[in-house]
Amino acid sequence: MSDDRQKRPGPHAPKRGAAKPPADGPAKPPPRRRPDKPFVPFSGFEDIVARCGHVEKFGLLPDNMDRFREDRRKKAMSRDCKDCREKRQRLEQEAAELRRAEKEKRKMQEEERLAGGDKEGRPRSGRLPDGSAFEVRYDATAGRWSGTLTVPVPGGEPVTLSGSASGLFPLLAGLDKQYRATLA
Repeated sequence: MSDDRQKRPGPHAPKRGAAKPPADGPAKPPPRRRPDKPFVPFSGFEDIVARCGHVEKFGLLPDNMDRFREDRRKKAMSRDCKDCREKRQRLEQEAAELRRAEKEKRKMQEEERLAGGDKEGRPRSGRLPDGSAFEVRYDATAGRWSGTLTVPVPGGEPVTLSGSASGLFPLLAGLDKQYRATLA
C-alpha cells in the first residue's frame, strides 16, 4: 500500500500527456475562434437603426446557434454605425496629432524664451564685467528707486548708465538691459 501512494501523482503534479511550454518561451494564447469548430455564416440580415441614426445591417445566425442574438442586437443599436465610428476615430487621431504639434511648438518656444532670458523676461547674457558697480537710492515720497550702473572699459572711459523704476529688481534689470544694448 505504501508503494501505491509513492507512485500516485500529487495534486499539483502535471498530468500525463499534458502539453509543456516550449523551451524557447511561454506558450502563446490560443486564437479566439476555436479551429476545431467551423465558422457559422449568417443566415440572413436585418436592418437596425444605430445610435447615430444611420441604418446598419445586423447579421442573423441560425436560430439554434444564436442564443445571444438579443444582446448582440442591443449592443449594435447602442453604438454608432461603422462609418461614424471610423469618422470619430479619425477626428480624435487628428485632434491628438494637433495637440501634440501644439505642445511641441510651445515647448520649443519655451526653450527659446529661456535661452534668451530667465522666467521674468530679464536678459541672461552672462555676467557683467569685473569691477561693475550699481549705485541706487530710494525716494520715499515718490516711491521710486533711481540709480546708476558704472561698467569699466579696458583701456577707456567707463560706461555710466542711469535709470529709475518702482522696484529695485526692475531697476537693476533695466540698467543691465541698457548695458547689453550698448554691446549690440
